[in-house]
Amino acid sequence: MRLRRFGFLLLATVLVAAAGMVRADSFEQGVFWEVVAPDGRVGHLLGTFHASDPRILQLPLPVARAIEESDQVATELVGDDVSARRFRRAMMMREPRLPELLGEADFARVEPLLARSGVRLSARPRLKPWAALLVLGQPAGPQGPSMDEALLAHVREVGKPVVSLESIEEQIDTFEGVPEEAQVQLLRHAGQNPEANQALVEPLIRAYLARNLAEMFRINESVLDGAPELRRQNQFFLERVLYQRNRRFVERLEPLLKQGKVFAAFGALHLFGEQGVLSLLERRGFRLRRLD
Repeated sequence: MRLRRFGFLLLATVLVAAAGMVRADSFEQGVFWEVVAPDGRVGHLLGTFHASDPRILQLPLPVARAIEESDQVATELVGDDVSARRFRRAMMMREPRLPELLGEADFARVEPLLARSGVRLSARPRLKPWAALLVLGQPAGPQGPSMDEALLAHVREVGKPVVSLESIEEQIDTFEGVPEEAQVQLLRHAGQNPEANQALVEPLIRAYLARNLAEMFRINESVLDGAPELRRQNQFFLERVLYQRNRRFVERLEPLLKQGKVFAAFGALHLFGEQGVLSLLERRGFRLRRLD
C-alpha cells in the first residue's frame, strides 16, 4: 500500500462567490497567486491537487519560471523514508480493534475496500478509523507520482532548497485530534457508500483544471448528501485537517514571504474562503494577485 496525502477531504462548507477583485471572504477562483509583502517583496503560492492524473502533472510555464526564480520553496511536508515509516506506524492500533469500533456489519463492508486498496489482511483490523478513512479516500488502482511529488522532483532538479510547513508529527496529530466517534461515524458512512469517494475524482480534477475552488468545495460536500447527521462530525475534520493547518501554514509562511522570492505549494483547498491561506495573508497586510 502506497499511502498518499488525503486529497479528497470530506468538506462541508460552501462560501459566497465574488467576481473581479475578490474580497477577503471569497477567494473562490485561482490556484496560482503572486503575494506581495507590505514592503514590496514578492513571493508565489500554488494550490496543488494530491493525485497523479497526467492532466495535472505538467507544470505550467509561469509556475516553472516562478520556481526557478525563487530563492527557496516551501511545501506541506518534505517527506522521506523515516517520515513515511513514522506515519505508517501511527496509522495502526496495537490491538485489532477496528471491527469492535465499527461493529461487525460495518467492518464487513469496509474490509474488502481496504483489501482493494492494498492493505494486508493482518493490518486491516488494526487500522485506526482515521487511517482507514484516508485509505478509502485515495483513487482506486495503481498510482504514479502525485502532482506534489512531481513538483518536488522538479524543485530538487533545479537545485532549490526546500523547507516544510509542518512536521510529520504535526500531520499525525492533525488526524489523532479528531474525536474517535467522529472518525468512526465517517468511516461507517464511507463503508456504506463505497463508490462515493471514487466518484468524486473526475469531477474534482475537472474543477481543479478550471481553477474553481468553490466547485471543489461543493463536490467534496456532496459526499455527505443524504447524511445531514454527519455534518457535525465532518466539521471536526474540517477544523483539524483544513482550518487549523491553514493557520499553521500562514504563521510559517509569513516570515518566508517577508524575505521575498519564496515559492510555496500545498493543497488547493487551503487557499479557499475566509479561513483560507489567501484571506489570512490579506488580513496581515499582504497584497494578492491571481496569476492562474
